Amino acid sequence: MKKILFLSLFITPVLGFCGDKNSLSGNWKEVSRKKSAKETIAYTDTIMIKFLTGNEYVWQKAGGFIYRGTYKIENNSLDMGARQFLITERKPNKLVLRDDAGIYEFAPYTEPKSDYAPVHQEMNAPVNSIQQMAGQWSVYKGTSDKKKESIDYSRQVKSIEIFPSEKDGIWGNVYSRRDADNAPSWVIKSYSNQTLYCEGKDNRQFKVIKCQDNDLIMESEGTTYFFRQFK
Repeated sequence: MKKILFLSLFITPVLGFCGDKNSLSGNWKEVSRKKSAKETIAYTDTIMIKFLTGNEYVWQKAGGFIYRGTYKIENNSLDMGARQFLITERKPNKLVLRDDAGIYEFAPYTEPKSDYAPVHQEMNAPVNSIQQMAGQWSVYKGTSDKKKESIDYSRQVKSIEIFPSEKDGIWGNVYSRRDADNAPSWVIKSYSNQTLYCEGKDNRQFKVIKCQDNDLIMESEGTTYFFRQFK
C-alpha cells in the first residue's frame, strides 16, 4: 500500500499536466532572449503573446503590428502559422520557447487598464484636405479586426508619403513591407470623403480616421495602421 501511495505522488501531477498539454493560456511578456544557453541577445522589440480560448493567440512585438491567429501544440512543438517554436519549459510562472534564431523566456503579465476609448470612438477632427497629411509617415503599430492564419507582407503597409501638391497626376506613394524604397506598390490618385484612392498593383482605398498631433491613423482591408513622422 505504501508503494502504491508513493508512486501516486509522481503520477498525479503528470496526469494533471497532460490534461492541458495541447493548449496555453494567459498573457506572456518576453523577459529574456538568448542566442544559446550562455549567450544573451540585446533587444528592444519585446514580444508579448496572449493565449486565448479556442487555441487562438494575439502576438505583438513592441512598436510593431498586432496579429491574431490560431495555434496548435504537438509533441511540445508550438505551431503559430507563420511562426514555429519548440516549448522547452512550461510552468505557471515561466514559458520558454526556442527556434532557429534564439531562446525566448516569458513571464506572465497583467495588461494595464486604458483610460482611452477605442480609436473609432474618439472624437477626431475631420481631415478636409490631403494637404493636411503631407509628409513622410512610417507605421509604428497596426491592429487587425480578425484573426489571421498567415501574414501577407506584400499588402501590409510600411510607410506612406503624401505630397503637398499634385505631381504628374499623383499625390504620393504607399509602400508595403516588401517594397524597396524606390518601388511603391501603390500611388495616391485622389482624396475625397475621408478616403485615399490608390492605384498600382491593384486599386486600394485607405479610410483616414485621424491626422493631428503627429498621428495619422488609417484603415484598409480590416487593418488599422498607426503612423508617425520620425525626424
